[in-house]
Order: sequence, then C-alpha cells, then structure tokens
Amino acid sequence: MEEKPQTEMSRRLSSAAAVIDALGGTKAVAELLGVGQSAVSNYRKLGFPARTHFALSKICAARGLDVADAVFGGIDLAAQPVPRAAASLPQTRALDVLTQSGYQALATAVLQPAAPFIDRMGEEMRRRLYMFADPAGEQLCLRPDLTIPTALAYLAQAMSGRRQLAYEGMAFRYQSRGAGKPEEFIQAGLEIIGGTEAVTDDGQVLRDMVQTIEALGVADYDIRLNHFGMLPVLLQGLGLTPRAAARLERAYHQSADFDAMVGQMLAEQSSRAQLADLSVNPNGPVIAGRSPADIATRLERLRQDAETQLTEAQAEALRRYGALTGSVDSVLAQLAELAPQADMSGFATYWQTLINTAGLAGKSLTLSMSGGRKMAYYTGLSFEICVPALGRQAVIAAGGRYDDLLQALGAEAPVPAVGGALALERVAAATRLQGGVA
Repeated sequence: MEEKPQTEMSRRLSSAAAVIDALGGTKAVAELLGVGQSAVSNYRKLGFPARTHFALSKICAARGLDVADAVFGGIDLAAQPVPRAAASLPQTRALDVLTQSGYQALATAVLQPAAPFIDRMGEEMRRRLYMFADPAGEQLCLRPDLTIPTALAYLAQAMSGRRQLAYEGMAFRYQSRGAGKPEEFIQAGLEIIGGTEAVTDDGQVLRDMVQTIEALGVADYDIRLNHFGMLPVLLQGLGLTPRAAARLERAYHQSADFDAMVGQMLAEQSSRAQLADLSVNPNGPVIAGRSPADIATRLERLRQDAETQLTEAQAEALRRYGALTGSVDSVLAQLAELAPQADMSGFATYWQTLINTAGLAGKSLTLSMSGGRKMAYYTGLSFEICVPALGRQAVIAAGGRYDDLLQALGAEAPVPAVGGALALERVAAATRLQGGVA
C-alpha cells in the first residue's frame, strides 16, 4: 500500500529551519518575534535562543504544529507542567504588616517553569536567570522574583475577581562579578489582581508599600515614578509613523539603549537612496549561509526601516524625553514644550489622583522617564522607592502595573494587575542606617 505524503500540519518538525518554514518563512518569524530577519537566518543554522522558546512554542501549539521537544530546549508542547509544592510560608514582620492591611498570604514554589520568565521578564532579567532541566527534562529556573509565580498561582488556583495577595520568600538573580549585590535575597510584596479601577489600585499599592517600609523603620526615602503609557502619546504627538513608533516602544520596553535606537533610526535615513538602488539576483549564490531569498527579505526590511522618516527635531525631542526627571508638574510642562500636539492632560489628572490616593503629598517624589524599564512586562505605572545612601543597592522597593501579563501566562482575556515588592535585606540596611532596629 502506497504511503500518503504527510501534510505540514501532521509532519513532526525537528529543526529550527523546519519551524521557520512552517510559520511562513524568515520574514514572518522576524515579525512574530520583533527581531531582524538576519537574526532569524541565524536561527536556521544555530537553533532558537532560549528567549524565543516560550513564545514560539505557544505560537506553534496554537497553529497545531508538531514540534520535537528539543527544538525549543525541552519545552513539551503536549504536556502540562507538573505543579510544584511550595514550602510553608513563614509569618514575618513584613508579611504581618501586609496581611493586617487586608492581603491574603500566598506561598509559591522556589522552582518555577522557566518559559514564562524567559518570555516576559525582558532581556536584562533573562540573562540573570538560574536555569536548568530536571531529570524528566522540564526546563526550570530559580524564581528571580515573586510576581510571575503569584500570577501563575492566581490562574492555577482558578481565582477570580479582585484579589489582594501578599508573599515573602527567597529570590535568585545572577549578578556580574564585582557588582557587590547578593545573588539570593528575600523578597516580600503584594499584588492586586483583577481590579477594575486602575488609578485607585495603583494608589493603594503605593500607599501600602510606603506604609510597610515605614513600619519596618525606614523614614527617609525617595520615590521615583514613571508611566509606560506616556511614551506612545508623545510619539503620536511628534507625528511618527506607526512603524517608527513600534520600534521605539520596543527598544524602550526592552531596556535597550533608547538613545542608540534613536541614533540608528536617524542614520538609516542617509541610506535610503543607496538601498533603493540595490537588488538581489534570485538565482545568486548562498552568501554567509543566507540564501538570495533571505538576503532579499533582509534588504526589504532595511528599506522599510529607512522609510521611518525620523527627523532631527523628532530625534532631539526623544533624547530629551528619555532624560526628563523632576517634579510631576515640571516634567509635564517640559513635555508640553517638546511635543505641543501630545495631549498629556489625562496624565496630569492621573498623577494628581495617584498622589492623593496614595497619600504622597509632601513626600520626595520624582517623575523619571528613564525609570522602571528593567521589567518588560510593565504596561502602565512603574515606581521605585530609593534610599540613595545605600549606593548601588539604593532601590529598596519597586513595582508597577502589568495588565497583559496574565493573558500571556494563559488567561483567556487580559486581567488587570498591579503590585510591588521589597528587598528585605536592603530595607533592613536602610533601617540600620537611619538609626532604627533592623
């Protein structure tokens, strides 16, 4: 009996190249991942990097593609991760303060599935993960923070509606040699998940974070604020094309060098005429592992990038935006000068409401457009509470809003969420520095 040829949907894909072809080719995968086509061409030869495994595995699963586990570093698309039991949660002073404020104590496991962290934490945090595979082949990590584990617990325990959750436990992050920072530390924090009043919940989180560090003996601190919704308004007010705006937002969220991206986009303008004259022979040779088709798609992407039409004036406004810092009123006034067409009136109302709700009037507040960019999952408010005298460990608490995280982790629809965490060793150091009892 003659065997029927397998279809793309039924054939097991056992290499990165096969997956790329099944997803529509180099250009399509580059657009899915938000990377250059040359990077995807390298994936064909070298395999997919770990940071792409989770996102691509979800896309392939959604499209019904049968992918060998090894292609995505051992992520099994068919199997569900094994639930891992958490150690009992100790009731400490920080957790006492939070539970007395109406938060439910929650314990999560130190061992976590690596994929959600790889996919959602941003480039800077991804390279600080401690990752390994267990004997069954599941890719795991030591939790680098407790926000994603709490969000996963919300989903796994089928919680619904607005929930106030608190936690405390060890977290682990690689530190570069000589950084002078511990690679394991104790984190306590709170999350409000499922609330529908964003500014009210933002204000509550800030208020409760401040009250907690004060209860732990820290009286002198600064608060740095940012909001990731402000950049898109600025870009629209500057009249940037959607493609240019998307590139800049991606660089901003990924903790990339924002000024470097602005400079790169300016430099691309000078290459427009040269790119227009270039062509690729479809029957030409493979060059450096790239086929004529790959080279042609890369050339087309460069042409599209060169059409972003970033002007010198826009570039200067963007550089100034990234450097803005000061009081809320002064930063908003400077933004009005940078981009008169950008309507920031909604943010003027937001910041005033937030300050009132959080009880921050009279506190040392700074609005900093460069702040909070280490966590790629923030979508709105971000904040840091700092004690400058601690030097490189000045940030004793941080947090923000992450409205699309839970959907990325498996929720059927977006679930609004905001939270914050304290580094308890740093809080204790600040308390001792200020004459209290740690």
